[in-house]
Amino acid sequence: MEWVYTGKESEPDGKHRVSLGAAIKTPPGVRYRVLQNERGQILLDPVKSVPADEAWVFENPARIESIKRGVAQAEAGKLRKRKLKD
Repeated sequence: MEWVYTGKESEPDGKHRVSLGAAIKTPPGVRYRVLQNERGQILLDPVKSVPADEAWVFENPARIESIKRGVAQAEAGKLRKRKLKD
């Protein structure tokens, strides 16, 4: 992945905050993890939060793979009809 200079520079305020303003475009619902290396470079990693009651899905890689398989099967038309009880 390539880093692209935005043409913007900003200096921290008295509370060490840096305003990005129009330097970046952020999609709705995106937050940023802030990472910093020993050279002082800062990387903003976009993330989306999930509700706590849905986090269990992401806590187990096997669950995620199972969901991905199910979606792929559904997209391929491999569906079975089941009669649900009342």
